[in-house]
Amino acid sequence: MMWYVLENQHWKDSFAEQVIKRGWGNGYVAVPPSHVLYKKDYTRVFYLLEDTEYEIDIHGGLTYSDFGDGKNAPKNWWVFGFDTSHFGDNMQRWSKEDVEEETKRLFHQLFELEWGEL
Repeated sequence: MMWYVLENQHWKDSFAEQVIKRGWGNGYVAVPPSHVLYKKDYTRVFYLLEDTEYEIDIHGGLTYSDFGDGKNAPKNWWVFGFDTSHFGDNMQRWSKEDVEEETKRLFHQLFELEWGEL
């Protein structure tokens, strides 16, 4: 079992919204302690997977990893995330629905990695 959560970025200050274009929000997927990537830093995932010739394919790459907050994911689970604040991102390209679809893609990749269905 795994979890996924979406987070809207509209809470950021309005000046930043005018200067920095970004998509609707971020996507996160939590994995249990039994997962092969449990407690692995998002910046190291590519290197850890290099031997298996598998890389997480997600918009902009992974940009977050940490323990769950106990609210959106169990505290002892490990959360991976991506954002839509990269150059060229905007609300037309990254609507809430698009962020949700990309989050589901991340979910499926992490699920397949854990269960060997690559």
